[in-house]
Amino acid sequence: MKIDKYTLLWLGSIACYLLITAIGVLDFELVTLAAISNITMLPFLFNSKNGITEYRKQQIVKDPINHLTFNDNALNIGSDSVPVQQIRKVAMDTCGETSFFSLPYNQIKPGVVPALEFPSEQFEDVKSHLKKGLPETVIFIS
Repeated sequence: MKIDKYTLLWLGSIACYLLITAIGVLDFELVTLAAISNITMLPFLFNSKNGITEYRKQQIVKDPINHLTFNDNALNIGSDSVPVQQIRKVAMDTCGETSFFSLPYNQIKPGVVPALEFPSEQFEDVKSHLKKGLPETVIFIS
């Protein structure tokens, strides 16, 4: 089992606080322990690989029809795949020169939904491509 540097920092801060309270320099307070352990987790939260900022990054795709493919009853979005029978709603919208696609109710990992941006002139083509491959019960929201 590999322990990353953020986990070591978190465990180290807790161990230091407990050691200082055991020696008797400070009185043990649960609120202080919680504050110290939460503050040491801030670098982890803002790390782009696994933190809270990851879901905001959307892929910009120049050829969305070839990026959104159907095979074996699954919608492939690049390297990610979502079973077609699990898709209930598709979110699509256009803002200026950019269109947006996402599956807001289908997480590919906790807190991360499949999403991408593409040129707005391809909006109708992408929407009709998705309607051909998805069941008629799927709702398109914008």
